Amino acid sequence: MFKNILLATDLSVVSHIVAEKARDLADKFGADLSVVYVLEYTPIVYGEGEYSISLDSELMRVFEQNAKKALLQLGNDYDISPSHQFLEIGSTRHAVIDVADRIKADLLVIGSHGKHGLQLLLGSRANSILHAAKCTVFSVRV
Repeated sequence: MFKNILLATDLSVVSHIVAEKARDLADKFGADLSVVYVLEYTPIVYGEGEYSISLDSELMRVFEQNAKKALLQLGNDYDISPSHQFLEIGSTRHAVIDVADRIKADLLVIGSHGKHGLQLLLGSRANSILHAAKCTVFSVRV
């Protein structure tokens, strides 16, 4: 049924729950499993201004190195080859959808934290991915 599954991860302490489900689905369907992590480039609001970390700054390089290590570890833990691991920088929604399109994913596995109240009204990354995806989305509540 599914041939290319993309796991979108936030590399949080509970990301293994979502990764396990993605691995189980890939094994069940005999599908290729890929993973994407997006290092968000977000502005920082301080006082009267809005600032952002330069993409070529030392701090951004440290964030990127740490993310690469964590992504490799997740890949090793769930048997995802390095050629199927994607580290993107930018908007989570846009980057996840872009990778899903590039690899022709037919299933996207994401984690959902089950937000309520104002957070639900404002939306979440998982919600924005769900509405933008062109393929089936499997949301794992963590």
